[in-house]
Parts: sequence; structure tokens; C-alpha cells
Amino acid sequence: MYRIFILSILSLIALPLMAQNMSPDPGERRLTRNIANEIVYEKSWAAHMRLRSDGWQVGAEFTKARNYFRSTIFQVDLAEYKHPKQTRQSKDPFGGIFGNNGIRPFVYGKQNSLFTLHGAIGQKFLIAERARRNGIMINYHYAAGVSLGILKPYFLRVCANVNCSELEVVTYDPGSDNYFLDYNFIYGGAGFGTGWRLGFRPGLHAKTGFQFDWSSQDDFIKAIEVGISADGYFGKVPIMVTEDNKFLFFNAYVGFAFGKKN
Repeated sequence: MYRIFILSILSLIALPLMAQNMSPDPGERRLTRNIANEIVYEKSWAAHMRLRSDGWQVGAEFTKARNYFRSTIFQVDLAEYKHPKQTRQSKDPFGGIFGNNGIRPFVYGKQNSLFTLHGAIGQKFLIAERARRNGIMINYHYAAGVSLGILKPYFLRVCANVNCSELEVVTYDPGSDNYFLDYNFIYGGAGFGTGWRLGFRPGLHAKTGFQFDWSSQDDFIKAIEVGISADGYFGKVPIMVTEDNKFLFFNAYVGFAFGKKN
């Protein structure tokens, strides 16, 4: 599996190298810029919100131009991973998704919630310029860096006795018979604010994708983003109790970015 992750990283890096070889030489860059009379913005920033095939992600990107067609990018973001087998359910069909009557929905067999901090550096390439009045600017980008997986234990409220006259809050403990996996004794979820004994998993991160900027103002960024990314951790990440856990995660994403150029 480690070989698969390494090959994936190399493939993500190979794409921008091909794009770089297809870009014009320096003389052509200067000619294009002079004819179009375009402004070369030295820096930019953008905030982004993304829906991933395995969760969500929010973050920011900072860009420094190397020339009109190529920029260096720095990215930071926070993401949450959703296991494909986790399903929210409730013991009370009339409680709603937030458990309005005190019986909160829960995920059976979930051991930890996984949040990830990403820090990455990469490059962005302009592959299609905006039309003179209106149009869409298309950029291709890639980035790679480090991941810090943050594991937050998942807690349930369970019945402390057969008639459920008392409740207690428990988390998964393989050495204790605390009814965490006994479906008949589960009352509901304990809520996100319960329990903050965090664990950490370091790893590596890579992503690549396209940005479609339709802003009518040259110094603003309003764009749709699509792409793929991968996270690999140094060891399996214990998210579910009843499912095989893994160390390598792939996802596709779509999102919205907005920002400003300087």
C-alpha cells in the first residue's frame, strides 16, 4: 500500500511538469503580455470551501507570481473525513437529525472522528485566459505537503441497567464491557462537545485540480474548483470498530473559492 501512495504522489507531480513543458518560452510570455496589455498581479489570496467525496474541507491559499503564466502557491486547510460505512441513525424516529427530544442520532461502531490539518506548497499554471469583456479564466494547480490527523474519541450515551433508568457516557474501550457495541443498550449520541482526549497521526498529502474563475473584475477571484487529493498516514487510522481501517485515503472534491489579487 505504501508503494501505491508513492506512485500516486509521483503521478500528481508528473501532470504539472507536462503542463510546464507546454507553456510558452520566456519570449512568448513577454509578447503575450505586451499585446494583451494584461496586469501581472504579484500576490493573491483566496479562501475556499469544498465538499469532498469523503467529507468537507475549508482553508486558504496564498499565491506568489513567478511570471504571467506560472505561480507558486501555499495552502492550509482543515478537513473532516467520513467513513463510507458510517450511517447516522436514531432510536427515536421523531427526534429529528439534531435529537430535539434529547435522544440524539448516533453512528454505530464509530470509534473516532478524524479531522486533518494540511499544509502544502505547489504551483499554479494559467492554461486559458479570460476573454476581453467576459469569460472564464482556467488554472491548473498541484500541491503536496504534510498532514496532521487529529483523532477525537466518539462517545455514546448508553443504558446503565436493563430498564434504562440511568444513563452513562462511554467511548470504545476494548478492555471493558461498557455496552458501547451493544445496540440494545445504546440510547443515543453524546454530542460533539463530549470528550477531548485527542490522538494524532502524521502523514503526507497531495492534491491536483482545476480552477474556473468567472469574476468580472481582474483583481478579484470568484471560482469553482474541482480536483482529487490523497492522504497517507504512517499507520492505520482507527475510525470504525467493526470495519477494517486503512492508512491511505483518496477523494474527489468540488468547491468554491473567493479572494483578491494584489
